[in-house]
Amino acid sequence: MFSDKDLKALLDYSSEGRVLSVYLNTDPTQVQAEAAKIQLRNLLKTVDLPEDVQVVEQFINYEYDWAAKGIVIFSNQAANFFRTFQYGLPVPDKVFMGDMPIVRPLAHLVDAFTGWGVVLVDKQGARLFSFHMGDLVEMEGVLGDEVKQLKRGGGDAMFGRKGGSDPSGKVENIIERNIKEVIDYATAFFNHHHIRRIMIGGTDDNIARFKDDLPKAWQSLVVSDFSMSMSAHHQEVLQQATQEAMAAQKRITQALVDQAVTLAAKGSNGVTGLIDTLNAIHEGRVKTLLVLQDFEQAGYRCNGCGYLTVQELKTCPFCGGSFDRIEHAVEMAVQETLKKNAEAKVILDNETLAKAGHIAAILRY
Repeated sequence: MFSDKDLKALLDYSSEGRVLSVYLNTDPTQVQAEAAKIQLRNLLKTVDLPEDVQVVEQFINYEYDWAAKGIVIFSNQAANFFRTFQYGLPVPDKVFMGDMPIVRPLAHLVDAFTGWGVVLVDKQGARLFSFHMGDLVEMEGVLGDEVKQLKRGGGDAMFGRKGGSDPSGKVENIIERNIKEVIDYATAFFNHHHIRRIMIGGTDDNIARFKDDLPKAWQSLVVSDFSMSMSAHHQEVLQQATQEAMAAQKRITQALVDQAVTLAAKGSNGVTGLIDTLNAIHEGRVKTLLVLQDFEQAGYRCNGCGYLTVQELKTCPFCGGSFDRIEHAVEMAVQETLKKNAEAKVILDNETLAKAGHIAAILRY
């Protein structure tokens, strides 16, 4: 299972020679295996790294089991480096050559599809799932007392009569005990699995009960809810969770883009455009980087302090060092942001961000 540790290892990778990065869509609902192999051969025709091309094609043709929807490969045969990662999500068909692994498409998947908890809840119990990189795993479940709606009869059974009781009150007490037990299990589950975003399925009434009883800290992490039966099949939950995660990510990134653009227009803690964003990254001021996935531009990097720029300068304004030309200045900006423990939101499509220069940032100060 791909983790933040794997992403960090790719960010820290350093070696002589060129690295080949391959992203291939192998989702059987979208492409057949032979068609994917042909697509890969066509993509690799532009790659002048014969040893890496050979080992990638050999892996796809003879070792890959085609069980995943997306495969990502990094190869630098000159340094005996070869890594593969398989996902339950399709990835865009792309190949890159550079001095480092190209991780921007991966950064998008990590941001959008990790740290999810899915809860299906009713009046008696709940089913708890971990949703990570397109894989949905049912982890735990809790089942409380059976809820039976009692009918009011005549005589002493009627509410208000001597010796009688309120059946609806008994039912409500059972439901409250069950919800409390569900909350206890769910919060322990969220803590153990480091959940940072929550989606809840059920009826409107059961979802509302669950959310109202959640501790405030967890309530703030609920970003989606949807109608679904507790008895829903695994594939049904997976399909809904994928749709909800994509929709939630779109809402979140749109709000962040709007915030960055507004702050930049006010001359406050926001910047737009590549030059100003690169300066802010170098100064360590970036809190959240926002960049379109397909935006790229060549640039220059100071061999002294690492300052990135798209302007051809003779000497670095920060340390006086000289510059080396680099092919992937935007990719390098994403990697530098992640290395500095700031957020990097890689966005597939956003009209507002495109108009603002394809890249923007919300600043710490």
